[in-house]
Amino acid sequence: MDPSNSAPPSARQAVVQTTKAASLGGALLVGITQLPPPYAGWLGSALIGVGIVGIVATQIPAPPQGSKLWPLYRVLNYLGANWGQAINAGMMMRQKK
Repeated sequence: MDPSNSAPPSARQAVVQTTKAASLGGALLVGITQLPPPYAGWLGSALIGVGIVGIVATQIPAPPQGSKLWPLYRVLNYLGANWGQAINAGMMMRQKK
């Protein structure tokens, strides 16, 4: 989906997206607390790792498509739940205004 061609979400869509994100976070938290101790620790460590990669992905500007760093950027964004792409798309939309 190209962010430059999409219309801003309606208030209802924004509420639905926010509710989905909050409920997913709550479900993960409940899931971690219900797992037996060795597995809960591993899952917690994995979620911390995803958070760290996500934060790193937001600080790296997108390289030009086709460059040698493009595959690495795509992997970082995948592991970081596409936070980097979302930040870069938001920055591009701000610059167009």
